[in-house]
Amino acid sequence: MNLKREELKKKIFFILYLVFFALTIAGAILYLTHKVNNVGYTVIPMLIGMVFSMLYRNSKKAIEENKQ
Repeated sequence: MNLKREELKKKIFFILYLVFFALTIAGAILYLTHKVNNVGYTVIPMLIGMVFSMLYRNSKKAIEENKQ
């Protein structure tokens, strides 16, 4: 397994996780201030963010296993 490629994937997954976390917070603020009536603005980015967080953890684990 190419270690540099895994490191790049790990960084990309982390950045995408942060982006979707920010979208989740923004959606929650919009919902709580009654600017939107749909809680989907919060739930959908949260689910996608959870997927990227799991991919980040798996990538991190794969890197640690390859270093040993």
